Amino acid sequence: MAVGLVLGAGLAVLVLRAGAPGEIATITTFAAGVDMSGIAAVIEGFPDGLVAVTRSDGQSLELLVWPVRGEPIERTIPVGASRPPDPVEFDVSGRRIATMLPVADQGGGVLYAGVPQDAGIIATDVTGYAWHDTGALQLAYTTFVDDELQLWAALQSGSEPELVTRAVGIEGHVEAWGDWGFAIQDQIRDNIVVLTEAGEIKDSKAGRILDSIGTGWLAIDNQGVSLLSAGGGVRLFPTETPGGDMLAGRFSRDGQRLALLTSEGVSVVSLDEALPVVSDGRPGVPQLAWTSDDRFVLYSGTRGIWVVDTASGESEPILADRTFIGLGVLPLGES
Repeated sequence: MAVGLVLGAGLAVLVLRAGAPGEIATITTFAAGVDMSGIAAVIEGFPDGLVAVTRSDGQSLELLVWPVRGEPIERTIPVGASRPPDPVEFDVSGRRIATMLPVADQGGGVLYAGVPQDAGIIATDVTGYAWHDTGALQLAYTTFVDDELQLWAALQSGSEPELVTRAVGIEGHVEAWGDWGFAIQDQIRDNIVVLTEAGEIKDSKAGRILDSIGTGWLAIDNQGVSLLSAGGGVRLFPTETPGGDMLAGRFSRDGQRLALLTSEGVSVVSLDEALPVVSDGRPGVPQLAWTSDDRFVLYSGTRGIWVVDTASGESEPILADRTFIGLGVLPLGES
C-alpha cells in the first residue's frame, strides 16, 4: 500500500509507505524550496507527524494527518460512529486503526480495523481488542460465544486471524498483547489474567490493566498504580502517582516513564526519582500518545489536543476547534 497526500498545491508530499508485512511505516516530507508550516512550527521541537481521528458531524469520522511540515489534511474514514464514541486506536506504526462499534442489546460489538480509508469488519461478537505493543499491524481480539471466551490473533496485516485459546469461566476481553503473551481483563472478578504466547494461563492478579511495554511489564491500577511483570511479581513506583480513578495509561517508548490520565488531567511519573510532570487540561476520550523521542505526551481534551512537553513541564492545547477520539504519531526516522 502506498498512499500519497499532496500538500500545498504539490509543494510538499507526505508519503505513508507500507513496505513488507510487519514493517514500520516510513514517512518522507519533500519540499520544493518552500518553507511550509507544520506541526513543528506550532510545537517547537515536535519530532513526528501527527495522525488523529476526529468526529465531524456527530456521525462520520475523519482522519487528520498533520506532517512536520505542511498543513493538516483530512480524509473520511468509512466507519460509523457510536454514541458515546468508542476510542479509535492506532497501532505502533501509526498507519493502522482499530475501533469497536457496540451492538444494541448485545454484550459484544463489531470490530473494524485496517488502513484508515479502507478499514473493514474483522469480526463480530467482539468483547475487546489490543494492538501488539511492539509489532506493527498485529491485532488480537476476544469474542464471547456460548459462554466461552475465545482469543484470536492476526500476526500480520491481511492474514486470517488464528484462534489462540478458548476459556470458560472468564468474562472479559483482551487488553494487552506483546511477545511476552496476552493480558485479559476479567470484568466479573475485576482481575487480570496473564496468558503465555500459546494462550496458557500463567498468573492472575487483582486490578485493571492500563498499558503494557515490550519488556513484559504491565501498568495496572489496583487502589494505586503499580507494575505487574508478565513473568511474575509486582513493582511499585518510586515516585508518587496521582490519586483518583485512572482513565488511561501509556508507557513511553523506552519504558522509563508512564503517562497517567485522570479526570483532572495527565501526570507523567518516572521509574527513577525524577519529579512528575503534570498538566491540568481536562480530558475527553481517554487517549494518550508519546512522540518517538519520548519528550511529548498528547491526550484528547474535551476539545482539541493537549500537548505536554516533559522537558519543560509546559502544556498547551492545539486544534481546539475539533473533537478527537483517536491519537497517534508518525515517526520520521523509522522504516
